[in-house]
Amino acid sequence: MGTKDDDSTTMQEMRATRGGRSSAPVLLVGSFLSQSSRVVSLDRPVTIGRGRMPADGVRSEDAEVILHSDRMLSRPHLRIARSSGGWTVEDLDSKNGTFLDGRRITKPTALAVGSVVMFGSHAGVFRRVSDGELAAIEAEAARPLGPVATSSPALAVTSSMLRRLARVPEAHLLLVGETGVGKEIYAHAVHAASGRRGELVAINCAALPRELVESELYGYARGAHSTATRAKPGLVETADNGTLLLDEIGEMEPRLQAKLFRFLQDGKVQALGSTRARPVDVRVIAATSQVSASVRADLIGRLGAEPIVIPPLRERVEDIGALVAYFGGPAFPGMEPAAFRALGLYHWPRNVRELGEVVKRALALAGGRPIGVDDLPGAVREALETGPRIGAARKYRAGPGRVQLEKLLREKRGNVAAVAKALDRQWAVVQRWLRRHDLDADRYRG
Repeated sequence: MGTKDDDSTTMQEMRATRGGRSSAPVLLVGSFLSQSSRVVSLDRPVTIGRGRMPADGVRSEDAEVILHSDRMLSRPHLRIARSSGGWTVEDLDSKNGTFLDGRRITKPTALAVGSVVMFGSHAGVFRRVSDGELAAIEAEAARPLGPVATSSPALAVTSSMLRRLARVPEAHLLLVGETGVGKEIYAHAVHAASGRRGELVAINCAALPRELVESELYGYARGAHSTATRAKPGLVETADNGTLLLDEIGEMEPRLQAKLFRFLQDGKVQALGSTRARPVDVRVIAATSQVSASVRADLIGRLGAEPIVIPPLRERVEDIGALVAYFGGPAFPGMEPAAFRALGLYHWPRNVRELGEVVKRALALAGGRPIGVDDLPGAVREALETGPRIGAARKYRAGPGRVQLEKLLREKRGNVAAVAKALDRQWAVVQRWLRRHDLDADRYRG
């Protein structure tokens, strides 16, 4: 029976032994003990525990995952194996218990895609991943695009795409994600990887008075208005040879979106009151919390043809441990397991930004000791009680079929934003479904 010291089956080994299958079951595991995460293959039964695990309680065919650093684990602690209906997790009479979607298990319990298994200082998410997703996770582990390496398949694939697009410095991008997911962080990462000589200049379109947006972006010539005693370059010109980040682009009025579209087409900027257009070399990265009818379709087309979606934190629980370790810093005193379970079960409406603030606040209240449940905000503490309900809400929702999509396209006259609203899904998700079913929304306009 093979034993790996603080390591699981490597991703190269997983791909080599899968025989070309399109997806494989894995447990994506993170811990606040480290900023790195791990992928545990479930192609065969796996026993997880601490230190050298005794043969008693561990079956000879099991792979062993040993987590020496986690003193809250028993040896052995839990076992995951295939059953007639899928996969089950079983607690092996551990001292501190195994929790599935917030509830302590006392017998073998079925896993569903998206199930959150918490044990000691670790949290694992049961998923099925493709070879491409495994490769993306591996690339992230070697060279993270964000502050920590993600083990979320969705974000790893997105990061891989952004890494490739960064090397095409003239390619404009549209990032979509809820408030606090880190759109600006990924915009800075793309800029840093692009090799552009200029700076990244950021502007929040929602924070500027509407009457100032145009002059802020494009500048103005001397005498353009009563207070223009001298010419002032705009942010587009300031970002020459660099990157311009336009946050909350949906707040930009249609007239200015049209002017931005023209700039993206010809690469020239004309200041207010000027009669000459000046060429500038600027990559534009736009960001918004959601794509709606407020963003012009032709502008979306110039911003890379389709949005790049940054998934919310509640859909990538496997990253919470590494993010907590990152926010906690090198002197992080750790957490009580119950406090970590609360973080894993909370729904994070304000995403990674909120997690950082919660950790910072809890560290201050803990005063150098490990963070406890009482150091967390009330809403996060309550997740220990509501966890099973929240966990169930995370589970996969099947997308509509071709017939339903065609029906909605006809009803909404090809308006993809209206279709997305009817389905309570993001615009970018509906666009992926349309491509999957080879449906062209333009054919239904009229």
